[in-house]
Amino acid sequence: MPTTPAHLAALRAQRGRHAEDVAEAHLRGLGHEVLARNLRLGHLEVDLLSLDPRDGALVLTEVKARAGGRHAPELRVDRAKRRHLILAARLLLQRASFRRRAVRFDVIAVQLDPTGKPIDLRHIPRAFDANDG
Repeated sequence: MPTTPAHLAALRAQRGRHAEDVAEAHLRGLGHEVLARNLRLGHLEVDLLSLDPRDGALVLTEVKARAGGRHAPELRVDRAKRRHLILAARLLLQRASFRRRAVRFDVIAVQLDPTGKPIDLRHIPRAFDANDG
C-alpha cells in the first residue's frame, strides 16, 4: 500500500482510536464512570472524561500513543495542550452537574508495537494541575 500523507493520517487516527480503547478499558477497570470520549467543547477536545469513584473527581484524561520510537508519548502533552484541557475543565465546571467537583488532569500513555498491539500503558494521575497552563 502506498505511503501517502492521507494514508499516514489514517494510520495515526486508527492508532489513536485503539489507544483510546485501551485507556478507556483501563479507567473502567479502576472503577471510573466514563462520561464521554472525544468530548468536543467548541475547538477544544477531551479524549476521555470520567468520574473517579474514590473521590468523585472529574477526570480529564489525555491519551497519547506511540508505535515504536524512543520517546515517551506522554512527553507530547505540551503547554498548549495543558492550556486547552484547563480551559475545557473551566467550561465543564460551569455546568450545574459538575459544579463543586474536584478536577484532575491525567495522562495515559500507550506504547504500541508495529502491529498496533499495546505493549505498555502508563497512567499518570495528576500529570499537571490548573496552575501549569
